[in-house]
Amino acid sequence: MDYSWPQTRISQVQLEVDKKKYVASEVIQTKVRFKVVGGLREAFHPDVWTVAWEDFDKVLRLTIRSSVRLRSGLRSRKLAENKKEVRRASFYWSRDPDLPYRIWTAIIHEDGSAPIIPVSVEDVKSKFLDVIKTFEIPASTLGKGSHRLVGAVDARWGRRSYIEKGRVSGRSTAVELKIE
Repeated sequence: MDYSWPQTRISQVQLEVDKKKYVASEVIQTKVRFKVVGGLREAFHPDVWTVAWEDFDKVLRLTIRSSVRLRSGLRSRKLAENKKEVRRASFYWSRDPDLPYRIWTAIIHEDGSAPIIPVSVEDVKSKFLDVIKTFEIPASTLGKGSHRLVGAVDARWGRRSYIEKGRVSGRSTAVELKIE
């Protein structure tokens, strides 16, 4: 079967901080959020899973890297990073009468936790392609004054029978912090 998907991209990259002013002894709590949208998200559909499962193409692997960077002018340096997180979507023949399709997907994280069995197609897409990463940065590493932080993200996947391999990346808008 020949598929034609739109280009995959990163959307809604956001860096969130718990507050705008810190004392040097505090810890900055940050969250980097983003979504993978476009072709990869559209290809993630039960009709495609069924054809892939019949072709013995039963696993999609997504590698995610994210970081918080200190921005100064055109340069930036990493303050905190998630070196590599791998999520796998495994297609399987479901005998669960509550699931809407025979071929379904389990989301497997490589941290050893139990597989996640989503309840709807949108839930599958959300659990696999929507990412939230939390970072803690000691305010003392920044020093006193105003600082601009930015979130940087990168996602990649391999070639499957229904989509070519790809890589997408993105950055959030800068968030201004003040360390006193």
